[in-house]
Amino acid sequence: MAILGRPVGLFDLNDIDNCVGSYLTKSDIKEILQVNDDDLTTINFKFIDGYEIVDERLIQKLWYENKISNAIPVDKSSLDEILLIAIIRRTYPDIQIERQIKVKKFAMDLKLTLQDKSPVFIEFEGPSHFAPSRWGMPKDDPFRKKKIVEDETGIEVINWPYWIQRCDSNVKAIYDKSIKGLGVLWSTEIHFGMFISENSASTIDIITKRFNAVDERGYGYFYGGKTRERNNPEHPIIEKIKNGKSEIEVIIPKGHQDINYWLPEKLKQ
Repeated sequence: MAILGRPVGLFDLNDIDNCVGSYLTKSDIKEILQVNDDDLTTINFKFIDGYEIVDERLIQKLWYENKISNAIPVDKSSLDEILLIAIIRRTYPDIQIERQIKVKKFAMDLKLTLQDKSPVFIEFEGPSHFAPSRWGMPKDDPFRKKKIVEDETGIEVINWPYWIQRCDSNVKAIYDKSIKGLGVLWSTEIHFGMFISENSASTIDIITKRFNAVDERGYGYFYGGKTRERNNPEHPIIEKIKNGKSEIEVIIPKGHQDINYWLPEKLKQ
């Protein structure tokens, strides 16, 4: 099962809350992977609107295969985690970031230590943590690892799922619960209705509210386009449902109470 559809939209570290998309700029890749121009000479960039850009899936593939010279080591990390590190460092330049920290039998993706704040662990969770994928069925309840590690260390574990935008506001929301975070879905092929848990609606709500990212009317703004004053593309699932090419149930999680809480404005009943 494919996880991502065709790439759309521009990701830009210089305007990270506003720019949502699948294309990375050359300048951002250099910062994210800590490389220089000479390390990227074999990559075929497109030149659009003054930017040299490339699909993040290609960068992820090359990075995983150690084909980008002098890039920071993969070390069991995902590209999403490395993107988050770049955002976190811009938001909090003095923060201490550790990768793949061992706690009992687990390796925690990130440990963040910021001045006088309590340290936190960050676990990035892609679609395969919630729905069937080419790797099979999800192995554990999303909160199992969180509970075990918190009980062992006393440090909060924050689940950062793929529908929480990679942006400055969500990094700030880790430490300030008054900050309004952001959720977004623009190219994923794995939707809430595909999650296997019978309590999926509750799980999504708990995780998302940790970032204060649920809108007053629910989750509809995640799907774009250009919601919450962002340049986020409209997810193609909206037109597919409107045109009868997909069922509306695909975006409605199991255990939901109010269907409109989960629907984009164009699909509300």
